[in-house]
Amino acid sequence: MAIKKSKLEPCMYTKMNEKCKTIVTVYVDDFFIFSNDKKECTDLKQMLSSRFKIKDLGQVKQCLGMNVKFDKLEGSVTLSQEHYIDNLLHKFNLTDCKTFDTPMEHKLNVNTGQNNKVINNKVPFQQLIGSLMYLSVLTRPDITYSVSYLSQYNNCHTDEHWGYAKRVLKYLKKTKSYGIKYCSNGISDIKGFVDADWANNTIDRRSYTGFCFLLSNGVISWECRKQKTVALSTCEAEYMGISEACKEAIYLRALQFEITNKMYTLTLYNDNQSAQKLSTNPVFHKKSKHIDVKYHFTRECVSNNIVDLQYLPTTDMPADLLTKSLCSKRHYMFMKMLGIVSV
Repeated sequence: MAIKKSKLEPCMYTKMNEKCKTIVTVYVDDFFIFSNDKKECTDLKQMLSSRFKIKDLGQVKQCLGMNVKFDKLEGSVTLSQEHYIDNLLHKFNLTDCKTFDTPMEHKLNVNTGQNNKVINNKVPFQQLIGSLMYLSVLTRPDITYSVSYLSQYNNCHTDEHWGYAKRVLKYLKKTKSYGIKYCSNGISDIKGFVDADWANNTIDRRSYTGFCFLLSNGVISWECRKQKTVALSTCEAEYMGISEACKEAIYLRALQFEITNKMYTLTLYNDNQSAQKLSTNPVFHKKSKHIDVKYHFTRECVSNNIVDLQYLPTTDMPADLLTKSLCSKRHYMFMKMLGIVSV
């Protein structure tokens, strides 16, 4: 069988022609086969069984701690981790806890554990943060900012930080049925959103970058990261954030080309018009000439038609969910925009 190994993902194999599209992904000794041709699936399984001892488990229902739910009538697939959350609640003795509407208090600003406060190493803070991080990178981008923010205190946490970490889990108890839903009738082109929260951290004044990419009405890639240098303005923080999002855009664009054999300019939305002008106009200005050359990588992506940078008002920017703690109304609005819904 003419199956090609992906150049971008070493554990992914593809077979593409006019009649069928087949994708095989491998995780240790587990194989997942995706195809629009049943005969192709059957032939592939027969080929594998002739060489290896395999067990056909049928349509996937669970994968890497995720529940996979198919709805053929609706043409959708949903990924969630309700059982994983239940196990965490039991593990950390929070099965009967009070729940919260959001993972973090709105506009919360936490102090470091070194300011005359007793560091508490008796509570399993790092263990809880690690468990929450697994959720945040698989199916729950709505807690990504909270987990990233609290992970700064892994080595200097106090009882106060422990309380904030438990709040995230208490929020998950209320929303444990939520997952990412992908629809076959949704957007067929990848669209990206990027935002930055300027100097919100009162300790080091480094800004947070948050970006996400959607396909088929569901989020497929997201990241929340503190910037490595202090930005001197909102424009600068947003500009550096756009540069980080462009890196992911290049990867996703190339990966989709491997699967669909189609190459197109990826639309990337941001909510700062000054940063957009800086990205599309290769001119140094007095207030921006100090910005590290590596961030001007964005201009190259725009000029080479890799990304099409578009403006989107802050009120409609779902990446805002990845840069700060929000009020309940905006939190759930952006969750819905990312395809995070109750299963």
